[in-house]
Amino acid sequence: MDDLDDIADGDPRRADALRDALEQLGRSNNSLLREMAAAIQDGHLTLRQAAATYGDELTGPFRTFWKAYQGMTTQERDDLASRF
Repeated sequence: MDDLDDIADGDPRRADALRDALEQLGRSNNSLLREMAAAIQDGHLTLRQAAATYGDELTGPFRTFWKAYQGMTTQERDDLASRF
């Protein structure tokens, strides 16, 4: 998955975080996100192609996260960030 390494700009922690996110998406209840994650992991689709193809499916969960994040206290945000 060198596309992930490229997007992570050579940072192994970022690349690992992207791989972890793909693994989580592969276990999603959303069949389209599972399909996307498998296609990326199998090398049939790059992350950039996936973003263009599955963008609508990806933005919904992000909007949910962002709304929750905006409602967090500074301490809650720091706690969340410390997990990564």
